[in-house]
Amino acid sequence: MLINNLDQLHAYMCDNLLSKQQAMLITKQSATAFQQAERTGMFHPFFETPGKTSAKVKLYLRSDIEEYARNKRVR
Repeated sequence: MLINNLDQLHAYMCDNLLSKQQAMLITKQSATAFQQAERTGMFHPFFETPGKTSAKVKLYLRSDIEEYARNKRVR
């Protein structure tokens, strides 16, 4: 049963969570613009490892990023 639950978790993560790089492709933003949008509260990471290291992991919900991409202003 545990394996089945882990398989379901893995499937959910593959379908619904994005890395920063994947999210930036959807929003068509540079790293700087993406970071600014996050900093100003346009979206938030769904998961973030604790700490302030450069190896910090942030994962974003696909639905949040897709909604932000649809609604962001284009210059």
